[in-house]
Amino acid sequence: MKTLNTHLELNSTNKATDTITTLCHALPTETNQEESLWLPLIPCGNFGGRDGRSWNNNKPNDVVKNSTLPFILDIDHASETTANTVASGWVTELKIENNNILGKLELNSLGEQAVEDKRYKYYSPAFNVKADGTVHSFASVALTNKPNLNVPALNRKQDSENLPTEKENTSMLKDILLALGLSADADKATALDAIKALKTTTAKNSKQPDLNSFVPIATHQQVVTELNTVNQKLADLETAKHNEAVEVAINKAIADKKIAPANKDYYVGQCATEQGLASFIEFAEKTAPIIGESNLDDKAPNASETALNSEQKGLLGQLGLSVEDVKKVKDDK
Repeated sequence: MKTLNTHLELNSTNKATDTITTLCHALPTETNQEESLWLPLIPCGNFGGRDGRSWNNNKPNDVVKNSTLPFILDIDHASETTANTVASGWVTELKIENNNILGKLELNSLGEQAVEDKRYKYYSPAFNVKADGTVHSFASVALTNKPNLNVPALNRKQDSENLPTEKENTSMLKDILLALGLSADADKATALDAIKALKTTTAKNSKQPDLNSFVPIATHQQVVTELNTVNQKLADLETAKHNEAVEVAINKAIADKKIAPANKDYYVGQCATEQGLASFIEFAEKTAPIIGESNLDDKAPNASETALNSEQKGLLGQLGLSVEDVKKVKDDK
């Protein structure tokens, strides 16, 4: 039968023993007010202490499996280095979370008083390691004031009065939920989903835009300007074409004696739109000529039939002549 050779690593600085100082964590906030607390004991993977030593916790599941529960919480590793096995509490469960092995610590009245009185601020695990420094299992945890690693602290409320109160934290959480567009009583899962969605949207918006979908603003403005110019030219051409059609239709109506020349401007106004022009053309086609034939188109003026004006008549009167006298003189000639 093969025997596993391990040795115990402690968080003490007692050089008179064969033990070695390893980890020491600061105790978390207000733990003495809770019945139990999950404490991070050692991280997964490679880790080291302030004194420069390092270990390997590359099989955390095996460490949890190999550890005998519950194991003691003592003072300064007394249960490992002396005959004193008085417990200040017990680690009753282990779990792996956030890349750490966590232990569920249950303080008894002795441990609660030691922490509450601030006689001990930190805790440190004692664990068995193999010859190559690989962690095998936990042996115990101790309250101590000799830290070797940086972790959460006990009595943080007493250490820092600037930390937010529970009421302030609750108010802040509600504000965060409302900022996420959620109700103030939304649960943790809903809040996390909203945050993930926000992060996804932000990541998408931060990507380089697809040049097949976007163009530079200067290019866009140039295209818009040129398009407006072309549209204006087309509009001018349509207007000129329309005005020409109006002129042709009205002049034809005048030539056909359907309207009087004096009314031309009126009908031009009526033909300002396409519908107006169409209505006028229909009107002109159905309307009979309003001016009869004069039969004078090909006749030369007859001088004998020319009437005298009032000035001429007045001159004849001064000479003692009448219009009939003048006609008689012409006839005699």
